Amino acid sequence: MVKKSLKIKFLGTSSVEAIPREGCQCLQCQSRDKKDKRRRSAILVNSRILIDAGPDILKQLTTSQIKNLDSVITTHEHEDHIGGLKYLLKSQRNLRIIRMKPGQHFKLLGVDFFAFKVLHSKMAITIGLIIDNRLAYIPDSSSLDSALKYLNDVDIAILDGSIFERSFGGHLAMKDTIVVTKPMKNLKKIYFTHNGHNRRPHKEMIKLIQGLGDKRYLLAYDGLELRF
Repeated sequence: MVKKSLKIKFLGTSSVEAIPREGCQCLQCQSRDKKDKRRRSAILVNSRILIDAGPDILKQLTTSQIKNLDSVITTHEHEDHIGGLKYLLKSQRNLRIIRMKPGQHFKLLGVDFFAFKVLHSKMAITIGLIIDNRLAYIPDSSSLDSALKYLNDVDIAILDGSIFERSFGGHLAMKDTIVVTKPMKNLKKIYFTHNGHNRRPHKEMIKLIQGLGDKRYLLAYDGLELRF
């Protein structure tokens, strides 16, 4: 059976705050590289299904000229992931909001979604998503233990890039994520999203993560499209 094509677009790839941060003079915030300009994390599946809707969502959809959304799936209830829903619903009242529970399958516009529990915050149940049995999307995680069996069965992983060196605040450091995922030869590409204020520009971060891992490791940026 031939698999249907799947398109993933990163509308935003920042963590809790947009980058550049106001008044900051670090190399990341002062960078002229468009890949260092980040809004809160959200992805778009096949141009119709939105995953998470942070405070920047209306600007993100306008920038990408998206006008025909069908549904929004939320990964958890933190403000940087749902803070734009109220604005979105005012402009698109018939939009479906889907709050999946761990263990739930959901077929939407021909795309299969499966939700599983992820450790992130004691205050909010957080899910990771397997999309069409090919891609794992886990933008927030303090541990990947509950995700390992799913990561071993997909081709692409999109993972938490909030912190580079030291895990804290409900986020697993990129260094630790690389240690966990590097032996997984099934993973053809590993993208970091939900990228934090690490004070290093995009090009430097790519060298760092590939130096620790290999060429499969990439840093997602706003506007990046994946097709497979």
